[in-house]
Amino acid sequence: MDDQQNPTPFHILALLGGGYRGLYTATILRRLEQSFGQPLARHFDLICGTSAGGLLALGLAAEIPAEDLETMFLRDGKRIFDSRGPLRRIIGKWVIARHSPAGLRDVLTEKLGTKMMGDLRHRVLIPAVNYSKGGGQFFKTPHLPKYETDHQHSLVDVGLATAAAPTYFPLHRIDGIGVFADGGLVANSPGSVGLHEARRLLRVDDNVPVRVLSIGTMTRGATVRGSARLDRGIFLWGARIFDLVISAQEIAVHDMLTHVLGSNYFRIDDNATPDQSRDIEKLDVVTAGATHVLRERGAHAAQRVLGDPALEAFRNHLATPPMFYHGANKNAGAVSC
Repeated sequence: MDDQQNPTPFHILALLGGGYRGLYTATILRRLEQSFGQPLARHFDLICGTSAGGLLALGLAAEIPAEDLETMFLRDGKRIFDSRGPLRRIIGKWVIARHSPAGLRDVLTEKLGTKMMGDLRHRVLIPAVNYSKGGGQFFKTPHLPKYETDHQHSLVDVGLATAAAPTYFPLHRIDGIGVFADGGLVANSPGSVGLHEARRLLRVDDNVPVRVLSIGTMTRGATVRGSARLDRGIFLWGARIFDLVISAQEIAVHDMLTHVLGSNYFRIDDNATPDQSRDIEKLDVVTAGATHVLRERGAHAAQRVLGDPALEAFRNHLATPPMFYHGANKNAGAVSC
């Protein structure tokens, strides 16, 4: 077989943000991993994740079983999204963030320990916003020689940075680097930045197929009611601004990837019914109703796609072990980009 005519494809896993709705994503990941029969990370050449999807991406890249990541949402959801003292219960969201980061930090520490980005054996890209410089920052494993610093960051710090959703959690500071806000502000649907990383930075040749598997969070399109007040200030907008940003991004990226990749783009997501929308309307609501909807729809979505020929391409692909230029898993000499 001519490798020039049939080159090995490059596969990207893109996990979207969505707060507790990440349970939907985690449920799908667990079902896929059980079906594939080995850690999902071994089937992808690059794993991208934003906010809740970023936490899952870090866990998968560390080869934490997807079942354990699903359990993280099921068992620890209230610890993550209900870390509120009396002050936050009274003025949370309006004056200070709704939740303390303590619960999320504790859960991440229990799951990820003291691992650093440089300890990962799979390529990762995690979007965040560096508020100190006013632009996006993408935490990456050292898979290019010029990525000399990110390998020194702990997975816990990166997780707290990408998940610092405005009004929901405080900004997260990484000393000497900057103050960070949720990656959903810049790339809530990270498939597009993953494609850019592959083609423009890793320089995957144009004759090599790039496939993207994108898994959503049942994100509800942020829309306005016909009777809504149009003249609104910060108190009427509130967290709706953030919801609108991530909703608009997801639609734009979905359209773009469909146009650019065609059949090499495979998306798993669902629209909630009107009744279910009431259960999962907010990013931080952890109730029995939300849990039932997210797990049941996630299980059904996995069942629907298993056996789909488009998904089989991902199942049958095994990623080539990456070259890392810095950190604990350095396996390449430093060369110029």
